[in-house]
Amino acid sequence: MENFTPALLQSYAIVLIYSVLMGTAAWDKLKSFGVAPDWFVGQFAKTPIGSIPGGAKIGYAVITLLETALAVMFVLSPFMPALLPWALTGSLFLFGILCFGLRLANEFQGSANMFVYFGATLLSLFVMR
Repeated sequence: MENFTPALLQSYAIVLIYSVLMGTAAWDKLKSFGVAPDWFVGQFAKTPIGSIPGGAKIGYAVITLLETALAVMFVLSPFMPALLPWALTGSLFLFGILCFGLRLANEFQGSANMFVYFGATLLSLFVMR
Protein backbone atom coordinates (compact mmCIF):
# COMPACT_ATOMS: atom_id res chain seq x y z
CA MET A 1 0.00 0.00 0.00
CA GLU A 2 1.18 3.45 -0.86
CA ASN A 3 2.39 5.67 1.99
CA PHE A 4 0.15 8.61 2.74
CA THR A 5 2.29 11.66 2.15
CA PRO A 6 1.22 15.30 1.99
CA ALA A 7 1.71 15.20 -1.79
CA LEU A 8 -0.57 12.17 -2.12
CA LEU A 9 -3.22 13.75 0.08
CA GLN A 10 -2.99 16.97 -1.94
CA SER A 11 -3.57 14.95 -5.10
CA TYR A 12 -6.63 13.28 -3.55
CA ALA A 13 -8.01 16.67 -2.49
CA ILE A 14 -7.56 17.99 -6.03
CA VAL A 15 -9.22 14.88 -7.45
CA LEU A 16 -12.14 15.25 -5.04
CA ILE A 17 -12.89 18.90 -5.75
CA TYR A 18 -12.58 18.55 -9.54
CA SER A 19 -14.57 15.30 -9.58
CA VAL A 20 -17.39 17.08 -7.78
CA LEU A 21 -17.13 20.18 -9.99
CA MET A 22 -17.03 18.33 -13.31
CA GLY A 23 -19.22 15.43 -12.24
CA THR A 24 -22.14 17.55 -11.04
CA ALA A 25 -21.90 19.86 -14.07
CA ALA A 26 -21.89 16.88 -16.44
CA TRP A 27 -24.70 15.13 -14.54
CA ASP A 28 -26.92 18.20 -14.72
CA LYS A 29 -26.48 18.31 -18.49
CA LEU A 30 -26.78 14.57 -19.03
CA LYS A 31 -30.10 14.46 -17.13
CA SER A 32 -31.60 16.33 -20.09
CA PHE A 33 -29.77 14.00 -22.50
CA GLY A 34 -27.39 16.82 -23.40
CA VAL A 35 -30.17 18.85 -25.02
CA ALA A 36 -29.45 22.57 -24.71
CA PRO A 37 -32.13 24.33 -22.63
CA ASP A 38 -33.96 27.30 -24.11
CA TRP A 39 -32.32 29.78 -21.71
CA PHE A 40 -28.87 28.64 -22.91
CA VAL A 41 -29.74 28.95 -26.59
CA GLY A 42 -31.45 32.31 -25.92
CA GLN A 43 -28.44 33.91 -24.27
CA PHE A 44 -26.45 33.42 -27.47
CA ALA A 45 -29.22 34.57 -29.85
CA LYS A 46 -27.60 37.98 -30.50
CA THR A 47 -24.01 36.75 -30.61
CA PRO A 48 -21.88 35.31 -33.42
CA ILE A 49 -22.61 31.85 -31.97
CA GLY A 50 -26.32 32.51 -32.43
CA SER A 51 -25.80 33.33 -36.10
CA ILE A 52 -24.42 29.83 -36.75
CA PRO A 53 -27.24 27.33 -37.32
CA GLY A 54 -27.34 25.19 -34.17
CA GLY A 55 -24.32 27.05 -32.80
CA ALA A 56 -25.44 27.22 -29.17
CA LYS A 57 -26.68 23.63 -29.26
CA ILE A 58 -23.34 22.45 -30.64
CA GLY A 59 -21.52 24.45 -27.96
CA TYR A 60 -23.70 22.91 -25.25
CA ALA A 61 -22.96 19.43 -26.58
CA VAL A 62 -19.21 20.12 -26.66
CA ILE A 63 -19.29 21.43 -23.08
CA THR A 64 -21.31 18.38 -21.98
CA LEU A 65 -18.84 15.99 -23.61
CA LEU A 66 -15.84 17.81 -22.15
CA GLU A 67 -17.28 17.93 -18.64
CA THR A 68 -18.22 14.25 -18.81
CA ALA A 69 -14.81 13.17 -20.12
CA LEU A 70 -13.02 15.26 -17.50
CA ALA A 71 -15.21 13.91 -14.69
CA VAL A 72 -14.34 10.35 -15.75
CA MET A 73 -10.65 11.23 -15.94
CA PHE A 74 -10.69 12.76 -12.46
CA VAL A 75 -12.54 9.78 -10.97
CA LEU A 76 -10.06 7.36 -12.56
CA SER A 77 -6.95 9.35 -11.70
CA PRO A 78 -6.42 7.86 -8.19
CA PHE A 79 -6.03 4.50 -9.96
CA MET A 80 -4.19 5.94 -12.97
CA PRO A 81 -2.15 8.88 -11.62
CA ALA A 82 -0.87 9.89 -15.06
CA LEU A 83 -4.42 11.05 -15.90
CA LEU A 84 -4.49 13.84 -13.31
CA PRO A 85 -2.24 16.36 -15.11
CA TRP A 86 -4.10 15.64 -18.36
CA ALA A 87 -7.47 16.17 -16.68
CA LEU A 88 -6.29 19.44 -15.16
CA THR A 89 -4.95 20.59 -18.53
CA GLY A 90 -8.27 19.69 -20.15
CA SER A 91 -9.99 21.74 -17.46
CA LEU A 92 -7.99 24.78 -18.54
CA PHE A 93 -9.44 24.45 -22.02
CA LEU A 94 -12.95 23.95 -20.66
CA PHE A 95 -12.69 27.08 -18.51
CA GLY A 96 -11.37 28.98 -21.54
CA ILE A 97 -14.37 27.86 -23.61
CA LEU A 98 -16.78 28.79 -20.82
CA CYS A 99 -15.12 32.18 -20.36
CA PHE A 100 -15.37 32.89 -24.09
CA GLY A 101 -19.07 32.04 -24.17
CA LEU A 102 -19.83 34.06 -21.05
CA ARG A 103 -18.06 37.10 -22.48
CA LEU A 104 -19.99 36.82 -25.74
CA ALA A 105 -23.24 36.63 -23.77
CA ASN A 106 -22.24 39.71 -21.74
CA GLU A 107 -22.16 37.64 -18.53
CA PHE A 108 -19.25 39.60 -17.10
CA GLN A 109 -19.38 38.23 -13.54
CA GLY A 110 -19.45 34.67 -14.82
CA SER A 111 -16.53 35.29 -17.13
CA ALA A 112 -14.58 36.83 -14.24
CA ASN A 113 -15.30 33.70 -12.21
CA MET A 114 -13.74 31.60 -14.97
CA PHE A 115 -10.44 33.38 -14.31
CA VAL A 116 -10.61 32.14 -10.72
CA TYR A 117 -11.27 28.56 -11.89
CA PHE A 118 -8.49 28.86 -14.47
CA GLY A 119 -6.05 30.23 -11.88
CA ALA A 120 -6.95 27.55 -9.32
CA THR A 121 -6.35 24.93 -11.99
CA LEU A 122 -2.94 26.39 -12.83
CA LEU A 123 -2.12 26.34 -9.12
CA SER A 124 -3.25 22.70 -8.93
CA LEU A 125 -0.95 21.84 -11.83
CA PHE A 126 1.91 23.59 -10.04
CA VAL A 127 1.20 21.61 -6.84
CA MET A 128 1.29 18.38 -8.87
CA ARG A 129 4.92 18.94 -9.91
